Amino acid sequence: MYPTIEAIAKGGIIEPLEPVKFDDNEHVYILRLSKPMIPSSGAKPVADWREFAGSLKSSPNFNEDPVVMQREFRNEWS
Repeated sequence: MYPTIEAIAKGGIIEPLEPVKFDDNEHVYILRLSKPMIPSSGAKPVADWREFAGSLKSSPNFNEDPVVMQREFRNEWS
């Protein structure tokens, strides 16, 4: 499991809230949780999942009883 290091940015510089020791030349990834990523002007906006709701209702692959289909899917792995 990866450790979580809480930090704060002051003047654009990331400062850990408690001392952290890193190995020389250690590669560190930073996951920013405080703000969502703003897509660049050329990036495609993230689709809303609701636009897909009901899109398979007329599919010929899903004509059976949903409970029967779910049992068949589940039994494939046993």
